[in-house]
Amino acid sequence: HSAVSWVSAVPPLGAFCGSLMTGPFLQRFGRKKTLMLAAPIFSVAWIIIGTAVNTPMLIIGRLVTGVCAGIVTPSAQVYVSECAHPEIRGVLGSLPALFMAMGVLISYVIGTWLPWDYLALVSALFPASMLVFLFPLPESPSWLKSVGRKDEAAKSSQWLHHDDKVVAVELATIPVSNGDVETPTSIAEVEKKPETTMNSKKDVVKGAYSADALLRRPVVIPFYLVVCILIFQQVSGIDTILFYTVSIFQASGSPVNDYLATILVGLVQVIATFMSLFVIDRYGRKPLLVFSGVFMAISMAALGYYFYAHDRDLPIVKSLGLLPVISLMVFIAAFALGYCNVPFLLMGELLPVAQRSILSSIASAFNLGAMFVVIKSYHDIKDWIGSEGVFWGYAVLCVTSCVFVITLLPETKGKSLEDIERYFERKAEKILEKKRMNMGMP
Repeated sequence: HSAVSWVSAVPPLGAFCGSLMTGPFLQRFGRKKTLMLAAPIFSVAWIIIGTAVNTPMLIIGRLVTGVCAGIVTPSAQVYVSECAHPEIRGVLGSLPALFMAMGVLISYVIGTWLPWDYLALVSALFPASMLVFLFPLPESPSWLKSVGRKDEAAKSSQWLHHDDKVVAVELATIPVSNGDVETPTSIAEVEKKPETTMNSKKDVVKGAYSADALLRRPVVIPFYLVVCILIFQQVSGIDTILFYTVSIFQASGSPVNDYLATILVGLVQVIATFMSLFVIDRYGRKPLLVFSGVFMAISMAALGYYFYAHDRDLPIVKSLGLLPVISLMVFIAAFALGYCNVPFLLMGELLPVAQRSILSSIASAFNLGAMFVVIKSYHDIKDWIGSEGVFWGYAVLCVTSCVFVITLLPETKGKSLEDIERYFERKAEKILEKKRMNMGMP
């Protein structure tokens, strides 16, 4: 158990470290260059895994892939969210989750026929292809303007939207790092404005990352919401399911072939994630999260009941042979429709642009830290309270997440990033006003 759990848990541990590096990288190098820096290292790490001759070499390779994943995941989400138009931001913001689901399915399918070391070498091709596809793309207009490169921001926005009016509106609603909003009336006007000097750029960035700026209520409130949603994503049990799918099926004693069932689970994840592209901007973020949480809770409760009956040799278990497969397929489908992509989309939407680089890095660290704890502790908790206790615990946490979303999370569908920032500014003002009234202050 110890060796298996460490090999499984090392990637999220590395991802935790990588996510802490992401904020400085995003701010210093930009969104695109950060992704391009991580891609070749990602490929090399997979080659190390594929050519590993001992356990330490394998663990090092897994650790480095984790570090790269910790950098790439938030960077890609922030990049997409900042480049996309509000009307299609939900769809484009869900694409990283779709491609991750496709990657999981491909690894399941190839892993059925190829040894793990050959699978690792095949995996090295994907980060390399990412590097190639990134070359012709522009940098994020939000980041370019935040560091004072306004003419480049205008050109980037023009490349993305091909519409002067859209470009002017977008640049008018992108705050610079000190929180001010400039209001150009056309792309030509933007290009005429002089560049910010290097010293003022540094001052602006320092101001945005000062303790006073980071601890303001309009910054703390969305950060708190994002961190909670990202933690709920992990404690739903998703990575326990994805990392231990085959062993869960083997332990269940289900008559369905273990590897076939695993491929079916991966296929369902891809289909459901693809379907989410068509509903996320139609129904909004909150309904999808609640729907996702409810059905994940039901499926985990059902899987827990199966293991309860199986471990006690109850007669009913003979008629429940398909329940593990059905439960996991429902769980994966429900996760893919909501908690797979919405939390990362919210990270790109809720966090204020001036502090987005550093806060997305810290939020991802919380997410990956939770992933490490969940994966590393799975076997120990299972030995302590049984498989049914583990899955019932996940069910309770999924229900808790639904309550959190319904009561605290604002809807962001169709809103510009500036509108979202203004919402939290108003919310912070209301909290302060209520606090003053309670204290009897004018």
